[in-house]
Amino acid sequence: LLRGIFALLGIALMWLLRRSYLELRSALGGRLEQVQSHFAQLGKGDFATPIAVPQGSEESVLGWLAQTQSKLKALQQDNDSAHAKLQRITQLYAALSQCNQAIVRSRDEAELFAIICRDAVNFGGMKMAWIGLLEESGQWVKQVASFGAGIAYLEGLEISLDAESPKGLGPTATAMREDHPFWCQDFQHDPATAAWHERGARFGWAASAALPLHRKGHVIGAFSLYTDVAHAFDEEAQHLLVEMAMDIDFALDHFVDEAQRAVAQQALQEAEEVYRAAFQSSPDTININRLEDGLYLDVNAAFERVSGWTRDEVIGRTSAEINIWHDMADRSRLLEHLQRDGGCENMKAQFAMKDGTLRTCLMSARKITLKGVACILSITRDMSAQEQADARIQQLAHFDQLTGLPNRALLNDRFKYSLSLAQRSGEPLVVMFLDLDHFKTINDTLGHSIGDQLLMEVSRRLKSSLREEDTLSRMGGDEFILVLPGTDEAGARQVAGKLIEAVAHPCQIEQYELVNTISIGIALYPHDGEDFETLSKHADTAMYRVKQASRNDFCFFTQEMQAHSARTLQLLNALRHALARNELALYYQPQIALQDGHIIGAEALLRWTHPELGSISPDEFIPIAEDSGLIIPIGEWVLRSAATQARAWLASGLPPLVVAVNLSAVQFRHPNLTELVNRILAETQLAAEYLELELTEAVAMDDPLAAIAVMNKLHECGIRMSIDDFGTGYSSLSYLKKFQVYKLKIDQSFVRDITDDPDDKAIVSAIINLANSLGMQTIAEGVETSGQLAFLRLQGCDEVQGYYFSKPLPAGEFEQFVKASLSTAAV
Repeated sequence: LLRGIFALLGIALMWLLRRSYLELRSALGGRLEQVQSHFAQLGKGDFATPIAVPQGSEESVLGWLAQTQSKLKALQQDNDSAHAKLQRITQLYAALSQCNQAIVRSRDEAELFAIICRDAVNFGGMKMAWIGLLEESGQWVKQVASFGAGIAYLEGLEISLDAESPKGLGPTATAMREDHPFWCQDFQHDPATAAWHERGARFGWAASAALPLHRKGHVIGAFSLYTDVAHAFDEEAQHLLVEMAMDIDFALDHFVDEAQRAVAQQALQEAEEVYRAAFQSSPDTININRLEDGLYLDVNAAFERVSGWTRDEVIGRTSAEINIWHDMADRSRLLEHLQRDGGCENMKAQFAMKDGTLRTCLMSARKITLKGVACILSITRDMSAQEQADARIQQLAHFDQLTGLPNRALLNDRFKYSLSLAQRSGEPLVVMFLDLDHFKTINDTLGHSIGDQLLMEVSRRLKSSLREEDTLSRMGGDEFILVLPGTDEAGARQVAGKLIEAVAHPCQIEQYELVNTISIGIALYPHDGEDFETLSKHADTAMYRVKQASRNDFCFFTQEMQAHSARTLQLLNALRHALARNELALYYQPQIALQDGHIIGAEALLRWTHPELGSISPDEFIPIAEDSGLIIPIGEWVLRSAATQARAWLASGLPPLVVAVNLSAVQFRHPNLTELVNRILAETQLAAEYLELELTEAVAMDDPLAAIAVMNKLHECGIRMSIDDFGTGYSSLSYLKKFQVYKLKIDQSFVRDITDDPDDKAIVSAIINLANSLGMQTIAEGVETSGQLAFLRLQGCDEVQGYYFSKPLPAGEFEQFVKASLSTAAV
């Protein structure tokens, strides 16, 4: 029984124990080992691994542990978030501090911007920062500084301020355009950054900010920042970044202020230097005196130079002690001006110099204050220098500086006076235009210094030959105008002859003895004009006629000259376009060898046919071309055309022909003549032996030394020369034998009457014999009869040309003439 009782008690106890176990396990929510393990997990701070709670055990210990874990996890996340925020704020404070230090240290904007971007990343916790400034166009933002791991994001990035453009909708453009910070808390989902979502994702941008930057209140750019933390820019962060942007604005204003201050300081320093330099270098005397007693405080170098007193001698002494005021009443008058007006302008006074001499001066003075002391600043100008300057100005305004003769302005004044007298009294009046002959040759050959001395000597001679009331004026170069009041035609003849004679006497200029001539044109009032322009123009026309005729003479103006001048002007204007309009042409006259009658060459002769004026004689238009300078391009065209034609004839199978081209005086004197001829021969591929240059005897003898030099250069290049119109000039045999010429052309004036005139026969015979003795050939031009030809053959003339054989022909007809002559008998 007892054993049964104990068995029943054991069973009851086991039931009680199991029930207690089940109730404990239900209260725990799981096994005791699980609860102990999760207690240890929470004790270690592991809130991440979740605690599994069986369904229905939410009120158990295990459920409580799970709830506790969740609360601790949330608490940990809050702590982590608070810590991260604190860290970000701390970093931003550090960046702000660094920004302020950078503002103090930076020397310019570029340096400041670079440091700001760097510190925003290194100290402010940003991933990347950059600063962009508005371009001059005002439409685009240009990156000027950047720093961080993602600066590649900026490559090719275009930001516009145009609100209508997709490139103008981002944070940077919006912040600048609206002048307000732009906070993008979720970069990948913000519509404002839609255009940059893909680009930003590659760099991990989670949030960004853009803050406008200002200079003197005007938006000039933006400070942009990027981070990998979304919603990183809370209120406190925004406040710190706005403060940083304001500090940058302050720095930018400071840079402007410093630049302006530096400019002002530099300007002040320069002004002081300029003042001191002006004070010391002024040609006027400047001195500073104490107002109370006239004590000298400072003087400039001009004071020392003019007064004779040194600075050390006068500083600390009064004006009365050195007796500089010649009349103390002048000083009293100065003090009255200072008292009443505060100064004076151009007060005339006399001052005594150290050596006792007196100078009349103009003084300007003002009251000034130096270190609290009332003083006088005086500027004094010596009137003698001013008077000399006035006289010099008057001289410059009315007289030629080289010769001292009246210039055009003074001549006009004097002519008006003489004209008014002539009009009132009915007396005659003469205007002469004078021009030195061959002055340009002297100037070019012997130099401008010799030319200037010659002009001065000629001016002196002309002036000494005139009356006091006559006015001789130099117009420039070698041209003079003379006004003779009360002079009639007879008187004009007498004066002109006297002037020609005065100039003609030999003139010794340094080592040169020069013989000069002068050409004079004369116009009479009122017959040839009633005003200066008309009279001087007509006198110039008459002078030009003298130049064309003989020089070294005078000529009165006639109405026929006026008509000739009008014709000349008409031809000049037409000639300017003749080349471009293909109005010029070359004709060729055959040259015949008397030995066998063959055509050995041709002379190229220039012809001009105008569509309205018709054919114009070379004797009329060549001088116009020479005087106007058109002969240079025309002459080049003639040379090139003749050489081209000669080369074409050779290519067509004609026998070798020498083409002779006339050179004008202007062409011959041109410094590039040899180079021009060689260039044309090279361009046309014509051998030099087939080109002959003709130069008139007069041109050659005008300046024989220069002619020899030019001929030698041409001869060295293989170019042959001949003397044209020989016998009409005044050749010197000593020069002729030095000329590098191989042929003399006998002028047609001697050939025309050669069969009847003994003198012409003698001259032609002499020329041929002279040429033979000098080893030169001869050619006679203007041969028109068989008698002329027979005489020339008998005398041994080498070549002939003239209408007896052919008139000048166009190139095509000349070629046919040559071909036809090849089958005919010799002359």
